[in-house]
Amino acid sequence: MCVTLSTADDFEELTELWEASVRATHHFIPEQYILKLKPLVWSVYLRSMPVYTVRGPERIEGFMGINGDMLEMLFVHPQAMGKGVGKKLLKYAINSCRVRYVDVNEQNEQAYGFYRHLGFKVIGRDATDASGEPYPILHLKLKENMKIENWGTVPYSEAWERQTVLFNALVEAKQEGKPYENRIIFVEHPHVYTLGKSGKDANMLLGEAQLQAIGATLYHIDRGGDITYHGPGQLVCYPILNLEDYHLGLKEYIHVLEEAVIQVCASYGIEAGRVKGATGVWLAIGTPRERKICAMGVRSSHFVTMHGLALNVNTDLRYFGYINPCGFINKGSDFFAEGIGQRSSDGGSHRTSEAGIVHAVIIMCQKCSNILRVALRIAEYDTQQGKYSDGNRIV
Repeated sequence: MCVTLSTADDFEELTELWEASVRATHHFIPEQYILKLKPLVWSVYLRSMPVYTVRGPERIEGFMGINGDMLEMLFVHPQAMGKGVGKKLLKYAINSCRVRYVDVNEQNEQAYGFYRHLGFKVIGRDATDASGEPYPILHLKLKENMKIENWGTVPYSEAWERQTVLFNALVEAKQEGKPYENRIIFVEHPHVYTLGKSGKDANMLLGEAQLQAIGATLYHIDRGGDITYHGPGQLVCYPILNLEDYHLGLKEYIHVLEEAVIQVCASYGIEAGRVKGATGVWLAIGTPRERKICAMGVRSSHFVTMHGLALNVNTDLRYFGYINPCGFINKGSDFFAEGIGQRSSDGGSHRTSEAGIVHAVIIMCQKCSNILRVALRIAEYDTQQGKYSDGNRIV
């Protein structure tokens, strides 16, 4: 099933489809009202907005009309109902046309259930329809499907398995047009090293016996990037997101993650930024003391992401000395300054600041959520009207 734009040659067939669909689903509307509306469908409604169709071998199976971010109408032929035509159209409307709003007759419980199942919620109600007739209208808006979780301290293998389950479930739900939740997950790990699929074994400087001696493990994993370290005092963030919900490509998504971390650092008075040709977030850029405070590595499939970033809040930096972090042999690592994490007097031993980690989680939640919402609103910006789709004019 493909979604295509209709032409004026389709209008007569679309009008007949509209009538057949209304008679099959709008049993509360009297005959005279259907006859009153039918000529308006052909002469006004179909001509006032882009109309998209799904065509079958014998007829048009369904159609919808879209005005900006508003789904004005969606009708399916009675013989095509229950075959995924409506879901196909709505998914296209959301993902390709950025639809966020729809109105539905309150008495049409089947249609209301359909939109609610696919993520819409009621934001208002009118006692009459647009013609003033006594058929109440429910105003619906697509919900923001973002869930933020803090898993606490979890062994890497367990977190990787839990991530993978959530990642696969989101990919499957997206492909099948089922509801799903985007997630931003925060976690700490015991001492562990992870080597990305493009990493080099030589960047792990210890053997198995030496790893055991320092209480660390090594995993070869399915993200991009080279080798990095996770451990106590480090804030690890795993966004499991459908990037198409935010109209982001993978490159733009990495930029969003970096920007969130840069803003987190700034909130603590730490000047951080990007280094050309390297992912992650860095300190003292362009100086001999240039070093990384946040590493990043992402896996993406069908524009769904897993893995993410590791921000050093109060981390024992000695563990970075056992690897070439991210494959660099001439770059150091660092962590947040005094008041967020605490170094010992010898500059090496480590004491986790639980309050520092919790505070960093809160700030990171705010920054990630805000930046993703900004990305969504930028995508929804109407350049012709000079305002966002929710009516808030740009100042």
